[in-house]
Parts: sequence; C-alpha cells; structure tokens
Amino acid sequence: MRKIVLIFVAIVLLGQSAWADRPMSPDERRDRVEAVIIGKFANELELTPDDAEKFYPRLRQFRLETEEMQRELTNARSRLDELSAQNSSGTKDELKALITRTKDLQTGILEKRELLLTDLAEFLTPQQVSRCAILLDDIPRRIRQFMDERGGAGGPPPKRPEGRRPRQAR
Repeated sequence: MRKIVLIFVAIVLLGQSAWADRPMSPDERRDRVEAVIIGKFANELELTPDDAEKFYPRLRQFRLETEEMQRELTNARSRLDELSAQNSSGTKDELKALITRTKDLQTGILEKRELLLTDLAEFLTPQQVSRCAILLDDIPRRIRQFMDERGGAGGPPPKRPEGRRPRQAR
C-alpha cells in the first residue's frame, strides 16, 4: 500500500512539473503579470481590504484605457528608431506625424494618469497616492527590463539598429 501511495505521489509531482514547464499563452502571461502588479501595489501601498476593494477596479480600468495607447506609443517609437537608423529614408512629413502622434499619446496617458491619481486621493492617504504615482512609473519599466532580459515574449531579444544603444533605466 505504501508503495502505491509513493508511486501516486511521484506521478502527481512529475505531472505538475511538466504542466509548469509548458509555455504560457499570451492571456495566461498577461494574467500572471497583472497578479504580480496587484501584489506589488498591495504590498507597497499597504492597502486595507476596503481600500483594495476600491483601488483595484480603478487600476484595472486605467490599465485597460491606456493599454492600446501604450502599444501605439511603442510602435511609433519603434518607427522613429527605424527612421533614424535608415538615415532619413522616411519623409519629413512622416517624421513630423510620428513626433506629433508620440506627443499626443504621451499627453493622453498622462491625462488618464492624473485622473486616476485624483480619484485615488478621495480614499487613499497622500503618502499612498504619492507612492502609487511612483509605482505607476516604476512597474512598466521593470516589466520591460524583465522582458528584455528574458528575450521578449518567448523569442530572442529584439535587434537594435546599428549604432543604437539600449534604453537606460531611469
């Protein structure tokens, strides 16, 4: 009987390790990142259960509203990098349009951020709001750094144009 139990436990443990090693889908990866972000905010802001109940829906809404803007901003910056590496193979009009689009996206993100922080100030302390503002800047940088170290979303690190250095952490 004891051998049967040990064999069963070994099979379960081997199955778990095989399950854990499988590649995650983008949705699973996004959910895991969101769980880590929520944990980081809860830990750093020392939220009470009541505050957490008010905080997380607002944070999630902010992330949903700015996610597409962040993606567009990344694409615009990548295109600007391409143009600078190709020694002005793009037109001046395209360059101006990209610069304007980048500025507009950054402004939109900052406006949404300001609305979030103002809303949070209704129930969080000034220290918590201040710390939240810092975390809103810090966490995306850490995620980018982590993804760069791991080679992006499962592939090799992205190639940088000749003569371009990677972005420095602030």
